[in-house]
Amino acid sequence: MKTPEISFITINYNSATYTQALIQSIEELTTLPYEIIVVDNNSHANDRDAITSFIKTKEHIKFIANPYNCGFACGNMRGAQEAKGAYLFFINNDTKLLNDTAKILKEYIENKEDIALATASIKDENNNFVSSYKLFPSLIKELLGNTAARKRSNFPSNKVRLQEPTAVEVISGSCMFFKRDTFEAIGGFDEHFFLYCEEEDISKRVWNYGKKVFFIPQAEIYHKGGASASRDYALLQEYYISYTYLIFKHFSKTKASLLYALMVFKLFRRSLRNKEAKKLFVTALKGFKEELSLRYKQS
Repeated sequence: MKTPEISFITINYNSATYTQALIQSIEELTTLPYEIIVVDNNSHANDRDAITSFIKTKEHIKFIANPYNCGFACGNMRGAQEAKGAYLFFINNDTKLLNDTAKILKEYIENKEDIALATASIKDENNNFVSSYKLFPSLIKELLGNTAARKRSNFPSNKVRLQEPTAVEVISGSCMFFKRDTFEAIGGFDEHFFLYCEEEDISKRVWNYGKKVFFIPQAEIYHKGGASASRDYALLQEYYISYTYLIFKHFSKTKASLLYALMVFKLFRRSLRNKEAKKLFVTALKGFKEELSLRYKQS
């Protein structure tokens, strides 16, 4: 087996069918030397066994079984520790490659010293483009909306279909193609995040490190979305826990407090017509504390 140039890293959590489909797409379309690292976040035994049976004769695939669900950031860091490639391709298990995605991304960024992180064009089941990038939270965005924030930041709208490689502020966590040296230099993913907001955090830290984040439209993947999780109250609460940590990490206490207050106000308005929003509003008044995270609700 050749030394891999690309290390695909994906997390499985009770969604073996999707993981198998992703693996098949990688095997069919990737031409560069690669390895696949599957990190299982303590799935049910039958789901975990389905994957180990599927990959048992595949020497290019490494399976890591976590004893508990440590979340997105931690799971990916566990995979990165075992990776051998010069490029780390963090990709959701509910995606599939639509072309030789890794080669396209690698060939664009490999000789560009200023670019460290890239993503592909993400499509849905109808082959429609869905958001591959977005803006980092800001007071202007919360007060005046996305249009004003884009004008201030000079980053493109996620509603515009870009035809050429373009610098973007934040990319989707479902498809993150990293130069390994930069990933390691910035410390990788912040494991304080259990679910949500990891992509905002790490994209921001790439920019802060003096490197760029790029969207490469010629590379394409399909993303189903939500294969490992249902949208229930606990996950909505988890999002706000992560968002709270994110803003207080990256902004001054004054700015972060203003952003938090705006979030509480929006939840109050929604609470007038939505029961779940009312529960979230009450929790927001008490603070979206880390101890409420799903991280601490596992047996």
